[in-house]
Amino acid sequence: MIIGLLYFGHQDVLEIPNSQTFDGEWGTPMVINITADCFRSVPILIHLLWLSSNEQKSYLITKELSLGTLHRCFKSDGNESNDSIFQHIVVGIAPYGGVAVWANGFKKSVLVDWLHAEEVQEVTNELLPMDRQEEALEDYYDYYLTEDDGYYDDISLPPRYLFDRYMQQFCYRYLPMFQQWDEENEQWIQLEPDDETPLPELDYIQDALFDGTHDKLHDDGLMIYHMAGKPKKLALQWHVGKKDYTAHVWMENEEICTVFDRFYGNHRDTKVDFIIRIDPYKKKYQLALYRYGLKKPVTISEDAYQMIVFKDLFEYYRSDNYDQPDGAWDW
Repeated sequence: MIIGLLYFGHQDVLEIPNSQTFDGEWGTPMVINITADCFRSVPILIHLLWLSSNEQKSYLITKELSLGTLHRCFKSDGNESNDSIFQHIVVGIAPYGGVAVWANGFKKSVLVDWLHAEEVQEVTNELLPMDRQEEALEDYYDYYLTEDDGYYDDISLPPRYLFDRYMQQFCYRYLPMFQQWDEENEQWIQLEPDDETPLPELDYIQDALFDGTHDKLHDDGLMIYHMAGKPKKLALQWHVGKKDYTAHVWMENEEICTVFDRFYGNHRDTKVDFIIRIDPYKKKYQLALYRYGLKKPVTISEDAYQMIVFKDLFEYYRSDNYDQPDGAWDW
């Protein structure tokens, strides 16, 4: 990063700290963070100039931010301030000039903007750190690619479309459904528990998405239609009487992207139900997408996700393709 500035109202300007390497999970705050009095208002404009070593290019962006989204995230709502939900404004830089801005908190984050910077055609050594302005740009790039303790060894650029695909927004809600799987007719039917077994009840659902956002509020907001990225990880908890169940689902990148792209086409604002079918007695689970006008939901292939289910903290079920490391469900 050469220059990173956030412009606020009241003529306040906040400088984003310079860092030679930006790494970490997409959408999460880095160790470097700042607090300032100017956070009494939300930023109205972002100005960035940076060098991309693995591309050997530089990018520049000056754009106004989506004030409506920022105001909704950081306004006070009376009894419980949204300040307790969102603590950071996170800026992410992607290959090919992609810039993401998130409102971030421990329990929830929201995508504010996905922007595209312009490539700077003529870059001078004056943009380099003071102690390195005498060397050629090619040597500077090469240092961080090959000599910086091997940190960037063997890094290759992802396809140009990848991050745009990650950041796409779709209108959907999660719809967990407790049903019974009819093996003979291969269909889902209404759950008919016996007199001694109570009906299952959902406790919560939470998610983490490919656009770098997450929601762990457990306030049923995920079961209301909203714009969001493609799901990356899901967790559901339910109980049957005194027995607690927790399911963890990981989406396969290319497969779930293809499913969403084919189902939505060019109409990403179409309201869609992301159905999660659960037969708590036969260890049968199924994901599907449904929109008004279809005769039946479109089933998501089991190749598009992995799943593990715990019953009272003991493993109860895992999908045949499950290969996550131990503890992957702790997120």
